[in-house]
Amino acid sequence: RVIKASGIDRKELFLTSKLWNDNKGYEATKAAVNQTLEDLQTDYLDLYLIHWPIAKASNGAWQEANSESWRAMEELYNAGVIKANGVSNFLPHHLEALFATAKVKPMVNQLEIHPGHLQEEAVAYSKEQGLLVEAWAPFANGQIFDQPLLQEIAKRYNKNVAQISLRWLLQKDILPLPKSVTPARMAANLEVFDFTISDE
Repeated sequence: RVIKASGIDRKELFLTSKLWNDNKGYEATKAAVNQTLEDLQTDYLDLYLIHWPIAKASNGAWQEANSESWRAMEELYNAGVIKANGVSNFLPHHLEALFATAKVKPMVNQLEIHPGHLQEEAVAYSKEQGLLVEAWAPFANGQIFDQPLLQEIAKRYNKNVAQISLRWLLQKDILPLPKSVTPARMAANLEVFDFTISDE
């Protein structure tokens, strides 16, 4: 409703949604995507992700559950209903299992990454396989703001800690996904392209 009321052309927006754990499987995935399209009142999604690699609902058969969900997502991708497919929280062994049956590789792997939580192995493997790495919780749910070292670095660059975290991720070729409900912070989060953090 907000999108329609805004008057912004749908093509100007990038909508991402996720397949929840209880909806794994071929038919369940298709039903979940259709429900999301109905809820969002749109006829396509820009990005759709498998939320978690292993879910209790899979009863230990997580590889098959992911494979069947992915098969449905590939069909929806080929039909243009999903413009890009991806995964979230997938480590290398989860990706390898998916690659065994996938016809189209994931385009995105969304991982929790922030200063202090690097996930270097998962990031490196994802990049080697051609996936864009997205960082969810780039502010560690607010925990990075009290870190003295980050505060010191922020002062050095005349920036805030959030901007340092976002710039650090961008320089590592990782797409950060900051969350805020405060317009001033949203604007500040975009002011990260006028400086470069030194290698040191």
